[in-house]
Amino acid sequence: MKISVKFIEYSVLLFVPVLLAISCNTGIESTKAITMSRSERRETMPGAEERMSAQITSEPLGEWRAGKKFLISDNKASVLLERQPYAHNFSATDSIVGTVLSFERVSSRLTPGGDTVAIIEFRGDGCAYLYNTSRNLRDALHSFKGQDMPMMIDLDMVASADSLLRGRKVWTRSRLWYDSVGNIVDGRKFDPVTITRIRPGNMVFPLAVEFTDENRENATMFMNVSSSDGIGAESRTFQSLFILEDPRQLYSSVSPEIWENIKKGRVSAGMTKEECRLSLGNPAEVDAGHNWSSVIDIWRYRDGSYLQFQDGLLVNYRH
Repeated sequence: MKISVKFIEYSVLLFVPVLLAISCNTGIESTKAITMSRSERRETMPGAEERMSAQITSEPLGEWRAGKKFLISDNKASVLLERQPYAHNFSATDSIVGTVLSFERVSSRLTPGGDTVAIIEFRGDGCAYLYNTSRNLRDALHSFKGQDMPMMIDLDMVASADSLLRGRKVWTRSRLWYDSVGNIVDGRKFDPVTITRIRPGNMVFPLAVEFTDENRENATMFMNVSSSDGIGAESRTFQSLFILEDPRQLYSSVSPEIWENIKKGRVSAGMTKEECRLSLGNPAEVDAGHNWSSVIDIWRYRDGSYLQFQDGLLVNYRH
């Protein structure tokens, strides 16, 4: 029996589209939805420190009451404020650092482009102060917060943080401690301390957290608010400064000598990668390789620190 070439070609042309359609449909229909496991969902949920940090915030503008107070933390705030003196001896060159402004009301102003922006009116030190939010009035009432004003510290937020944290025992994450006059002191990581009070901070970090260590020595760390904007907005929030539970329990296998190194931000020969990471943090650069018989890793940090590991243990370093 003879089959013509034309018949074969015709059959192939009919079969290929059907095959493609079947393969396409099968591929789409057999693709399963990708879902996160319970353990993965738990890892992405905010921890206790993040939840604590979320409670330290300022109310939106629409909830402010007359008399709400703000502290000016830097003279540069005068660039953002319109001042209207009521005293004859007022001078435009006067320092306004430390001035406490009281909120009076919200008004609106029509811009040259025809938009209506929210203007916050304050009173303090014999003057009226106006702050232009540069936001639509309706949006500002819901989204604008006290922490959104640069170089002005919401004293209600300070009081709220103080009420939340005063007397609480925590463990430090940062070694950047300050003494009572603002000098940097030799701090320790993972050290148990008791928070004694929260006071106004500075133009970058609005909260100053004062605490006492186990030796009854006092120190301070400056803290930011998680949802703030501007310089340092993502750094030095509560969760980056403190831990609510003893971290030593998580690393019980680490020897006391190594743990003391970690607390002081030091390294020594024989430490593991995890121990070095606890001490110095994550490196900026990592190189990996091997020699004839060992795996070699090199970590470099932005401050010039250099760590060399052989088979996972620290053998050479510059710190």
